[in-house]
Amino acid sequence: MSDKPQVARPRKARGPDRPSYFDAGDVDRVMAVLLALTSEVASLRERLDTHERVAAQDALPSPSRVEAYRPDPAVEDDREAWRDAYIRRLFRVITEDVEALRQGSKAK
Repeated sequence: MSDKPQVARPRKARGPDRPSYFDAGDVDRVMAVLLALTSEVASLRERLDTHERVAAQDALPSPSRVEAYRPDPAVEDDREAWRDAYIRRLFRVITEDVEALRQGSKAK
C-alpha cells in the first residue's frame, strides 16, 4: 500500500487545462488510428444490431441469415441516428474547440 495521500482528480479536463500529449505530426497519426477504430466500432455495432434483429425474428442468427438480412428504412433511420450521436460524442472536444474559436473571432 502506498503512503501517498489520495488526490481527487477531475473527471474531465476542460479548456486550457486540457492536457496535450502529442506534437502536431503525432496528432495526425493518432487521429488516423481514432478514425479507423471509430469505423470498426460502428461496423461492429451495426453487425450486433443485425444479430439482435435476426434473433428477434425467432431465428438463430447464423452467418447466412446475418448476411441475408436487409434493414428496412426505419432500421436504417435508427442506425443513422445512432451513428450521428456516436460521432458527435467522439468529436465533442474538437467541436467545442472549433465553436470556441468561432465565438472568439466573432467577438473581435
